[in-house]
Amino acid sequence: MKKTMNPTMNTSLRKLTLMAVAAMFWGGCGNAEAPVEESAAPAASKSVQVGVMPLTPQPFTHRFSVQGNVETDRNALLTSEFGGRIEDVYVREGAQVEMGDPLVKVDTDVIEGSIAELSTQLKLAEVVFERQQRLWDQEIGSEIEYLQAKTQLESLQRSMETLTEQKDMAIMRAPFTGVVDRCLAKSGEFAVPGAPLVRIVNLSDMKVRAMVSDHYAGQINKGMPASVIVSGVDTIETTVGRVGQFINPANRTLEITLPLPEGTSFLPNMFASVWLEDMNLDSALVLPSSIVQQDINGEDFVFVAAGEGMERMVEKRVLKMGMGSGDVMLVEHGLSFGQDVISKGATRVVAGQAVSIIQE
Repeated sequence: MKKTMNPTMNTSLRKLTLMAVAAMFWGGCGNAEAPVEESAAPAASKSVQVGVMPLTPQPFTHRFSVQGNVETDRNALLTSEFGGRIEDVYVREGAQVEMGDPLVKVDTDVIEGSIAELSTQLKLAEVVFERQQRLWDQEIGSEIEYLQAKTQLESLQRSMETLTEQKDMAIMRAPFTGVVDRCLAKSGEFAVPGAPLVRIVNLSDMKVRAMVSDHYAGQINKGMPASVIVSGVDTIETTVGRVGQFINPANRTLEITLPLPEGTSFLPNMFASVWLEDMNLDSALVLPSSIVQQDINGEDFVFVAAGEGMERMVEKRVLKMGMGSGDVMLVEHGLSFGQDVISKGATRVVAGQAVSIIQE
């Protein structure tokens, strides 16, 4: 005979089974959460370690660079004023010459012939004038004859002076003391007026000419410290010698010149980098540009470790930055001397967070 289970008993068994499963589930969840709470407690109590940089007065110098060109006023390319065959070349390249020394001579045979012919005419004119002078003093002869003799003599004298000057022009002379850098003249060749023959250079009075943006027009003045650098040659410390009084409308630049001391290794037409010093402070508040951050509003800021001792609180300080020079920047507002700026670990902290100072 088959037995059947009471429906009431069957329902009770199913409830007991569900309660047992639920108890096991909640028990397992409780055991899993306990270690998390225990491990989170130490993490919450541990502060972030950071390094700080005390703010002390520092010297600050700001410079900017422009391009310049080395020049000298004593760089002359001499040309012949007198056309003719080159008779003599008195110098060679590299020769040291003094002011007035002869360099090149052009043939003057034609001029000398003209001078000889004119000398004969001049002697005759002098004799005629002397006789007319004596007659005029004795009130003999006409005034026209006297004036004609006088005018003829004076005209020939002026012609003789002109020919003598032309003869002197046939000899090219050094306009200043210097070195013969280039000699293009060759004996026997024909010298054309205006054609270059000799270059004389004197390196005792050199300068750098540079063009500066008109943005700096109000900041540049005579005597401003500057450095002139020619890559691979030398670096010279100098000052601004002249500031132009005109802005070039084509490129909006202002011209300046800087004298160079004697004995430099610079040569004319070298390209130079000119560093102009427009600010020099003995005591300033500066920060490395690498620790200055920027928030979503575009404001510059740093974190400061406020308080004393090894345990501090983080404070955010919004800054007003000034000029930058190299890897440092001038702080105009937002910090003061004696504060400790977080320099290491600043990206891992937020305002109001507790931090521990690292001993360095």
